[in-house]
Amino acid sequence: MLLAAGLVVAGLTAGSGDAGADVPFPQGTVQRNLTYCNSQQLDLYLPRTAPVRPRPVAMYVHGGGMTSGDKSDLDPIFLDPLAQAGYAVVSVDYRLAPASHFPAQIRDVTCAIRYLRAKAARYGLDKKEFFAFGTSVGGQLVALAALARSQPSFDVGPYRTQASSLAAVVDMFGPANLTEPASGFTASGIQDAFGTSARRDLVLASPVHYVVPGAPPILLVQGVDDTKVLKSQSLELYRDLRAAGDPAQLLVVQNMGHMFMQVGPKPLRPSMRTIAQDMVRFFDAVRSAP
Repeated sequence: MLLAAGLVVAGLTAGSGDAGADVPFPQGTVQRNLTYCNSQQLDLYLPRTAPVRPRPVAMYVHGGGMTSGDKSDLDPIFLDPLAQAGYAVVSVDYRLAPASHFPAQIRDVTCAIRYLRAKAARYGLDKKEFFAFGTSVGGQLVALAALARSQPSFDVGPYRTQASSLAAVVDMFGPANLTEPASGFTASGIQDAFGTSARRDLVLASPVHYVVPGAPPILLVQGVDDTKVLKSQSLELYRDLRAAGDPAQLLVVQNMGHMFMQVGPKPLRPSMRTIAQDMVRFFDAVRSAP
């Protein structure tokens, strides 16, 4: 159960799907490998029985430390309930380090949002209702997309007549403050992702750096037993958002390590399926808010 502005004790497993594998989608049709920006591709899942058109959009951004991962990492346990609720679901690739250093990754994410808005009429998408969720670094990237409106260098490329704003995001155990070891970035990982270890670059890539009043609603999901991205990261971002008066929720998952791994003999609490349903309810609540 989610509290409107509080701390919830609550378990998730994420897939690290094989690169290039197609995620099954019997609920509708899939537009696969649409090229959007910088020669990157996305998959667009369109539910067959959407309750209304145009459809709201939920975009998934994968993790992988900015150096690995693929749009096929989207887990059906998230895809299916979103589609059943009428959401068009998008999973995006983005440029990877070390071939492309940050901020290439967040530039691709914001460009994907603009691309989808530009193609909204073609695919029956609601340009006003764009949401995003991400795991690990994907969570960091969707949080940046939601918060870093003051950083114009993140929002460059084609489709500039379209907005890259988001109505709400779900950040699942994403690094929030890269200047701290608790972010999970090692010295070699920082060098790979940024090509430098300059503190300025780590600050610019940290969602906590952009917290100001007026941010869109953010749901943070964090495992108690995460030894990669420590829970202090989500707590710091949550507290900063609340201090700014922003609508933030924190879902603390029992028996969960990084990337939804079960730690110990007890199952995740709540179950991954329940958390996926909570995400849908979170987005639905934002849609229905006055």
